[in-house]
Amino acid sequence: MTTPVGPVEGVPGDRWRDAWSAALADVEVDVEAAEDLLTRLHDGEEELPEELLDPRDWVAPSLQGPLPMEFSDRARRLLQRHLEVSERLAEALIQVRAQRRALGRMDERAERPPVFFDKAL
Repeated sequence: MTTPVGPVEGVPGDRWRDAWSAALADVEVDVEAAEDLLTRLHDGEEELPEELLDPRDWVAPSLQGPLPMEFSDRARRLLQRHLEVSERLAEALIQVRAQRRALGRMDERAERPPVFFDKAL
């Protein structure tokens, strides 16, 4: 019995599928972490886990050959989740910038000395 061959000559099909499955699983973990961070921030949590605040650098997997057809639905769903999280992150950044600008204006006003008028009524 021969091992099914992947799309690249000399690469066993099982190794090819396992590599793609692991790569998709890594991306799923990253998307889940981003979703968790957004949920916690939205809920107003003050103390966030260290692993959410100091994410690891993403390293592109070195995959040989195209995505196996059996993973296409999984990859599409993952792409959709990734796009949704990216949009939510962009919205959160816009909100943070607006809040920082508003706080900056308040700080500028607070630094001005008060002005009093002495006027008889």
